[in-house]
This record gives sequence, C-alpha cells and structure tokens, in this order.
Amino acid sequence: MQKYRFKYWFEWGCSESVCPCLWSCDSFTKEKYGYEVDINCLPISERLKDFIFKLGIKHDNALDWEYPPNPLLWSKEEEKEFYKEAWEAYEMLLEELGEEYVIEYCEDK
Repeated sequence: MQKYRFKYWFEWGCSESVCPCLWSCDSFTKEKYGYEVDINCLPISERLKDFIFKLGIKHDNALDWEYPPNPLLWSKEEEKEFYKEAWEAYEMLLEELGEEYVIEYCEDK
C-alpha cells in the first residue's frame, strides 16, 4: 500500500487556522493534500491541530517582522522550548496518523 509522505518544519505565516508545517514529498501525497498541507484536512484530533496552530504562532512571534534578517527574538530558553514542543507535535502526528503516513522531521535544531 502506498503511503502519504511529508516533510515537517515550521514556516512563517501561521494563524489560528493556517499553519504551514507539513509539505508533500511526492505526487501521490500532493494529489490528495497539495504541496503545503492544510492541517485541517488531516485525520488528527482537534487537540493536536490546536497545539500545532499555537506552535506556529509562537514560531511567528520569534521573527522581527519589521526587519526579518535580524536574529530571532527568542531567548535561548524560548528557542529550546519551541523545538521541544515541535518534536512533541511531530511525535503526536506520527501516532495519530498511523502507518499510512511517513513524516520526515526537518527542523534545524
């Protein structure tokens, strides 16, 4: 059986209903979900969707939107906490989506 394949990392531009963090890796997956995956279309719990959206907003708050090349606005502790939570969300995605889905973790920390 063919599996849906994604890459996982947080990109800028999240809100309470949109969170670019999953990207289709092949035509089979892209055909069903598009390239930038809408989290709302996945068979996952509302609790996990909410967690991912909150992480995306936290991620966006680290960017200096007036001058994006500036360093992130996080303290070392905030950055560490974000990547810990991003890993937790990744593990929850794997668990909730099951064996039909393959997700490659691509965060840089």
